[in-house]
Amino acid sequence: MRSIGTATLLIVLTVLSVLTGCGSDGGDADDVPTITTRPSTTASSSPTTDLPSVSATETSVSPPIASVTTPTAGSETPTETGPSPEPPTDQPVGPTTYREALQRVAAGAPGQVAARFSTDDDVIYCLLDDAVIGPACELRRGFIKDARICGGAAEGVGRIETFEGKARPVCPTDTIREPGAEVISDDGVVVTNGDGVDCLVETAGVTCVDINADTGFFLAPGEYHVF
Repeated sequence: MRSIGTATLLIVLTVLSVLTGCGSDGGDADDVPTITTRPSTTASSSPTTDLPSVSATETSVSPPIASVTTPTAGSETPTETGPSPEPPTDQPVGPTTYREALQRVAAGAPGQVAARFSTDDDVIYCLLDDAVIGPACELRRGFIKDARICGGAAEGVGRIETFEGKARPVCPTDTIREPGAEVISDDGVVVTNGDGVDCLVETAGVTCVDINADTGFFLAPGEYHVF
């Protein structure tokens, strides 16, 4: 029994000696790996100088879009317009009644006595003393379309004649013009035949009245009236 105890004691002492020798060797201690555990940090303990966080989804910045303003009604800047076309029929330029024509002619400036005359550029030619169709005036251009008078056979109303004491529109296929007529250039001048026929020459057209027949007419490119 003693011999077994002594052997066991020797084995224990030997093991302890070996272990003590290993611990005393400074070079071997550094070879043993060490494991260091660090406490987990919370969001509040993170330094404020960390890199900025990037969200999972970043929206791109679109360039600014120029705004377009739509003007409202009545806010448009008024623009100047050119001269109006020929006046509508409900706003005539010339007189439309015999009385109005008399007043208009009476307001004109006395001109001269002539049997026939024409306006500038021979736009309107008038014959005042013809025994059959006078007083009468004729257009060179600007005939007036009037299916009731001309139908489709002529270009339009281009002459006014006084036939049997009544002014009437005519769709001419001929002309009453003759060379040598006096040209009336002034605006607002009255030309008379000296026997009751007076014609007022205006830029707008020619107004003629026959006092003996109580009739008359107005003629201009694009417009005519008989009364």
